Amino acid sequence: MEMLAWFVSEVLEIYIIVVFANTLLSWFVFSTQNSVVRQLYWWTGRIVDPVLNPIRNVIGPMTRNFGIDISPFVLIILLQFISWALW
Repeated sequence: MEMLAWFVSEVLEIYIIVVFANTLLSWFVFSTQNSVVRQLYWWTGRIVDPVLNPIRNVIGPMTRNFGIDISPFVLIILLQFISWALW
């Protein structure tokens, strides 16, 4: 059981890195013509967006006036909490 908890925790850490990479790429994707950046953003978005969209739907009305999407940070905090709870 401990091995399974370790494995899930490692997968969550990798997913956190993908969420962070997607967030960073979103800052640059619309201002660059670099196809590598666009491809990376597209691939990370396909992995991250299905999890982020429900969070965006919940907190979207509360953060609409800020102009900043905080849903990736909320997801990272939730994933960190789940990883911590496994141990």
